[in-house]
Amino acid sequence: MIIKKSVLGMLPITLLSSGLALAQDQSAPASSGADAASNQLDRVVITTTKRATLLQDTPQAVSAFSQKDLEKASVQDLTSLQTLVPNLSVEQHGDSGGTHVFLRGVGSTNHTELGDPAVAFHIDGVYSPRPQGASALMYDLARVEVARGPQGTLFGRNATAGSVNLVTAQPKLGEFNGSTGLTFGNYNHIGLQAALNIPLSDKMALRVAAISDRHDGYVDFQPRSNVLPGTRKYMAGDQLGLRTTLLWEPAPQVTVTGAVEYYRDNGTGNISLMQQPRPGQKQYSALVDTAGALDQDNLQYRGRIDYRPSDAVELSYIGSWSSMKRTNASDNDAGVRPGFKQEHRTEWSQFDNYSHELQIKSTDNAAFQWIAGLFAIREDNRIRFDIDISQIAAPVGDGPIVVNPVLASDTAWAMSFIQPKRTLDSKAVFGQGTYAFNKELRVTAGGRWSSEQKQDVGGRNWVCPEFGATVGSGGHLIGAGGPVTTATCNSAYTPGTWPGGGANDGKIDDSASTFLLRAEFSPSKDLLTYANVATGFKSGGLSDGGRRHKPEFLTNYEVGAKSEFFDRQLAVNLSAFLMKYKDMQVSSIEYQPNGQQQLVTSNAAKASISGLEAEVSWRISRADRLTGNASLLDAKYDDFLTCDSSLLDCSVAANVVNLRGNALPHAPKFSLTAAYEHDFAMSGGARLTPRAQLHYQSVSYLSAFNQAPTAAQVSGSFAQARTQAAYATIDLSLRYQAAKDQWWLEAYVLNATDKAVKTDASWANSTWTSFYNAPRTFGARLGYKF
Repeated sequence: MIIKKSVLGMLPITLLSSGLALAQDQSAPASSGADAASNQLDRVVITTTKRATLLQDTPQAVSAFSQKDLEKASVQDLTSLQTLVPNLSVEQHGDSGGTHVFLRGVGSTNHTELGDPAVAFHIDGVYSPRPQGASALMYDLARVEVARGPQGTLFGRNATAGSVNLVTAQPKLGEFNGSTGLTFGNYNHIGLQAALNIPLSDKMALRVAAISDRHDGYVDFQPRSNVLPGTRKYMAGDQLGLRTTLLWEPAPQVTVTGAVEYYRDNGTGNISLMQQPRPGQKQYSALVDTAGALDQDNLQYRGRIDYRPSDAVELSYIGSWSSMKRTNASDNDAGVRPGFKQEHRTEWSQFDNYSHELQIKSTDNAAFQWIAGLFAIREDNRIRFDIDISQIAAPVGDGPIVVNPVLASDTAWAMSFIQPKRTLDSKAVFGQGTYAFNKELRVTAGGRWSSEQKQDVGGRNWVCPEFGATVGSGGHLIGAGGPVTTATCNSAYTPGTWPGGGANDGKIDDSASTFLLRAEFSPSKDLLTYANVATGFKSGGLSDGGRRHKPEFLTNYEVGAKSEFFDRQLAVNLSAFLMKYKDMQVSSIEYQPNGQQQLVTSNAAKASISGLEAEVSWRISRADRLTGNASLLDAKYDDFLTCDSSLLDCSVAANVVNLRGNALPHAPKFSLTAAYEHDFAMSGGARLTPRAQLHYQSVSYLSAFNQAPTAAQVSGSFAQARTQAAYATIDLSLRYQAAKDQWWLEAYVLNATDKAVKTDASWANSTWTSFYNAPRTFGARLGYKF
């Protein structure tokens, strides 16, 4: 199916039938009393246009979920949110605690200090530049907003694919209330949550919220793993979140909000597993010689001041400062070849950033509504990342595998990436206005100018002592666990091994203008239609060796409709889009003939993405609700000259191919989520609610290379290895809600069929490996509010 040729014609047909796959509408925070018993859907207020608007009156492809919606769907982080949002895909990576987020097939797999996400992540409108920030737990929220398509006119930076905004629950004046929750389940899962709203005066209130979530790892140690007794398994979770928010209203026209948020992740990280386990081995198991360890701390201060000098104008300042520190270790070879060891470690790292935004906007009911602002962000990142590699003779016997080289012929060498100063300075000016000709017709125009400067000062890549070194040639200094020091590496360094003689120094300066043009038409109070064209910009950057990649540009054409039927009992939201990318940024590990590894970002010349998305929420009766989402997607490269360096020698000209026509990774042609729940009335006003959710996804590729590059392809089925076959998952829950919603108890099963879903694929030591989503989990939750 060539969606880009037919999607515009499908839109009115789909709207009239409203029978395309069910889609998840976004319900507002839970109501009580008469509203809870109503057949009507709740009204939802969102802020994706930087002003409060109803979801159904916002001309954007956006999904929003309240805290109660997230609890019902067992969503606690961005990974578990992906089934609720059309064309959202999330991959948890291993060696840097990174999170790869894709919308409509577009994302970034560079989770290092070099990379910028294509899907921007925000907390209360404050941009979080490092991909690891997206792994933060979702708790005590007002809602989550996911906007699809370029958001560069109004939000943050580099939001070419879309944005995710966590809107935290705010303090309320004059109210003392709170809530608490307990979760327990298999893998020794235990979670605690609490929130408390404290009125300090008639003009000041404080809200404190906290969460702790821990569980054992999902990946068993295979026999002969070289780990100490009591070592935690991979994919274990140990997360903690604390948030304190202060609200002060010193005068009717002034509102001041300040927040301090701390997030800690002491889990074990993820590990790549063999796609085809050996006989007798479990899918979720690995031969481990490096224990997984992650120590990541995020601290952020956020502040906002809103001043309304009149009923027509509001001035706002939004500022933040944040710091993230991380160390971690991971087993990157996954034990696929006994006797081979590749250990990845972040020895130290710190990522500091601060941002400022000043905006002024109209707040009256005039025909012309406008907003203008200034934005600036500064990043200062530093890191040391090491890779140790050794290869010994295959161990004999049933004892633990040996990891320290002994024989003179055993291989032992290492790489160290020391980056003391990688900085970003970004600034922008933006403005947008909407004019209403009448109640039915409105037009919007917006623009943004952005300028970004990136610099690497003193970055060095060391090889210790040299690629392929053996114990006999001095490699034992590293392989036996000796320190990797600058002196050791420098004395054994081979000039010219790395581009630029091992130096990463470089500087780039990019600027661009983006725009938005949109028309809205509302023929009735229950129907909004819109059409827009928007451009996006993602600045260029530097890769290892000082290699530069160019900026990425996007033009997005989109039409949509938001409709309500049967006195607001059924909502159907549709969007059709065509996205044209120029110089799309693509990140990958490059392997050189001498064994060198580099994480490199390059530019695919052109790509086209078209699709149709549907979101539906239907309150069939007071007791029955049906929600879901569906999407069709056609995402392909139009021109991408490259080489599969993970499998082939890229110095051979014949191995360079054009991937024209290949599908983008993480872009299934069809996906569907549908959830049904029914309330059984109990005595005293209580309710018993079973809920079932089905997610289906068609075949998707895990690499830009959809077919084998040459006839001399390595053994094994290439198509199966780099493909996630079509699959379906089922989530089930049974919830008892006490009268007046004061407390509730729920039992749940996630991934009930225990489906192992691949999120990537790599060729490691003659074996295909992948990261996988979590296996089947189950448990119970108890909540209470006062």
